[in-house]
Amino acid sequence: MLHVKDNTSSKSLCFTSEENLTMKLKYTKLQLVLEIIGLLLLVGMIVFIYIQWDQIPQQVPMHYNALGKIDSWGSKYQILVLPTISILLYTFMTVVSFFPQIWNVPVQVTNENKEAVYLSTKNLIIFLKVEMLTIFFYLNYHTVTAQPLSITFLPIFLITIFGTVVFFIVRIIRVGNEKKHNCEL
Repeated sequence: MLHVKDNTSSKSLCFTSEENLTMKLKYTKLQLVLEIIGLLLLVGMIVFIYIQWDQIPQQVPMHYNALGKIDSWGSKYQILVLPTISILLYTFMTVVSFFPQIWNVPVQVTNENKEAVYLSTKNLIIFLKVEMLTIFFYLNYHTVTAQPLSITFLPIFLITIFGTVVFFIVRIIRVGNEKKHNCEL
């Protein structure tokens, strides 16, 4: 780390090299519980389709409007699209969670704040993964059973996803700036 005195103020500026900002994050207990829940949702979705396959009608809902009403129908084989997307999403988000140095965060990452910033960002990724899998499980259930969605689905979905993102962005900024002040002292 290089400390440089700014001649125009009494503050010291912190500069860190990119290679010092890499780190391996271990799972917290909360993260492990969430990962297990996410995996159970994913497996549950696939098992549910397998168990119900013979009872699934040849035409199933493929799209719902903003009020949760079915507005498009498709072949029962199209049901496999949602679990496929879920598997890809789960895999991608899990792999990305192991490489914190590639994450784009709203604060400058320093050696002093990297652990707190990376932990909060990993929490964001894991929470979003479980929320998306929960939503996909719900959609999959309603598609397999050919039921419309609740009228509250869309508002709850939007509030949950955007609420989580806003909460964690604010948290990342706070922990990043708290630790940044230690660097400037």
